[in-house]
Amino acid sequence: MLIVRRLGAILLVLAAVAVWFMLKPEEKVQAEADFGAEIAAAMADYKANNASTDSAPQQQVVNGWVAKDLLEVIAREQNAALSPASAPRHERVPAYLLLIVLGLGLIAVTSERPAAIPGPVLAAPHA
Repeated sequence: MLIVRRLGAILLVLAAVAVWFMLKPEEKVQAEADFGAEIAAAMADYKANNASTDSAPQQQVVNGWVAKDLLEVIAREQNAALSPASAPRHERVPAYLLLIVLGLGLIAVTSERPAAIPGPVLAAPHA
């Protein structure tokens, strides 16, 4: 059983090394979207609308419009950054968990069973 345990341990170590090198995380596949054009458009609209205002309430409305436009750009940026296509996949963790379970199974299968402890011997009653 000792040879089986050692061979199993060597195979598990080789498998762990193979997992480390062969299951490296994928690179981010995020298409870097440039939102500079949308920001520039929002600011150009702001300047054009602000130039035609002549009172504080009108300026407040224009400021609200540009804030809404810029928040929309921020929301699009966040959605692009958090999309599932942009997140790298890590396959190492499930593979290592499988190797741990296999190692525990190897220990359980190759462990020596403790010898049975004899209980007290009862003498037969004398008749």
